Amino acid sequence: MNVKEEIQRAIKYGIYLGKFNNKEEKEFIANLFSHLIEKNNFCTMQDDDTTIVITSYDGDLAEVFVHSGTLKIIPQASEGYFQVFMDVLEYLAKTYGQEEKEEKKVEHDESTEDDGEMWL
Repeated sequence: MNVKEEIQRAIKYGIYLGKFNNKEEKEFIANLFSHLIEKNNFCTMQDDDTTIVITSYDGDLAEVFVHSGTLKIIPQASEGYFQVFMDVLEYLAKTYGQEEKEEKKVEHDESTEDDGEMWL
């Protein structure tokens, strides 16, 4: 599958993040909201703080929410949407890349534990 098809698939079906309970979904959305604000997007929270609406001067660009562990990025306009999509992907890369690094560090630390043998 090429990049264009992957992007189309992500827009159509969403991006599976894993099993989330309601609290985790809200926490993820709140952190994503902060990231989008830092990236100079104008955002509002709706639907009991579970949906982010990103807007511009011309109107809504996208709605972002998590449902059943799947991140959905719903386009509301043809222009300006792609930058929002890229900002969301940047957040995912930063967040999940950081978790992956932490897991590798833990694995490395465990492998250096003393197994009881004495080395001279």
